[in-house]
This record gives sequence, C-alpha cells and structure tokens, in this order.
Amino acid sequence: MTKIKKRNELSIFEELRLKPEDFRETPKIEDLVEIDHVYYYYNTKFKKNTYWILTEPKFTQVNEYSEGIDTDDEDYQLNIPKINKLKKFETNVKCHIEEETEDTIFYTWWQNKNGKLIQVNRTDEIESVTFKLKSWLRNNAIDAVGLEIRSMKKKAHEYSKEKLLEMIELEESKLKKKKDFQGRRITKI
Repeated sequence: MTKIKKRNELSIFEELRLKPEDFRETPKIEDLVEIDHVYYYYNTKFKKNTYWILTEPKFTQVNEYSEGIDTDDEDYQLNIPKINKLKKFETNVKCHIEEETEDTIFYTWWQNKNGKLIQVNRTDEIESVTFKLKSWLRNNAIDAVGLEIRSMKKKAHEYSKEKLLEMIELEESKLKKKKDFQGRRITKI
C-alpha cells in the first residue's frame, strides 16, 4: 500500500493554476494576417508619425498596429490629414485574431524574428486576452472543485493530480456552457 502524502490544499491547487510562463500560445505563421491597410502622416506638431486607416467615409486615427486611439490618448490628433499627405505604412508585424464575438475582435500582434514568432504588443504586466480568460476560468473551476471536495468531507491530497485535473476540466466545461448561455441571454436583451 502506498502512503498518501498529506499536503496543504492551497499548494496542491496552486500547482494546477495557469501561469503566464506556462501559457505561451503562439499562432501558426499561416494564421497571421498582414497589416496592409494602415497609412501614416508625419505630424510636425507632435514630431512623430500618426497612423490612419480608411473607415468609410473618412480616415480614423489608429496606432501602428491598427488599434483605434481614444480622444484622451496623448497621440490623438483632432484634424484628419489630407489623403494626398498620407503614405502607406510598411511593417513586418502581422496580427492574429485571438477571439471574435459579435461586437468585438481581440487581436495580438506578432513579428517573425529569425524564424521565431515574437508577440510585440505584450508586456510583462499585460497578458493576452486568451490567457486572462482561461486563467479566470481555471481559477473559478478550482474554487468549485475545492468546495465540492470539502462538502464531501474529503481532502484534496486524497485525489491524484490527474483526477483533480479531470475534475477541474469538467468544471471548466460546465462554466463555459453557463457563461455562454448568460452571454447569449444578455445580447438578446
């Protein structure tokens, strides 16, 4: 008979949480989309380039990744440059659609450096949208599984890591269905 090592529930579940360094989902090169619809204008007032895309019937200011710029952004320019002043912006950065909903599309931007894709719009503080969603889902599933185990008067160390992961993944799928239903119900209002 194998001896069960009694461990703290927090340390057991902490091993099963998603961590940014474990979650580096790199898209396939063929799934990346060219950014070929951005134009730039050298703004003499800002002493730097401003970027623009054509949104019918006028141009809209964006950043070099074609993300919209808010009016409170320090680079925001109220006056739209004349079409003949705009030049095509050439970049080797490509975008990848992470998630697409009816209202919004979440992108990440990638650059091919020596055959390896590097995400360029990511900092240490800001993780990808996909990671945040999956991490949130995993944390809620772990909380639910922990509660279920305690309600059965058992301890987490009594289960194998594989069994716990199976229970967590099952709970994640339940949460996905529940949240998907709530999201559909909200959009119908």
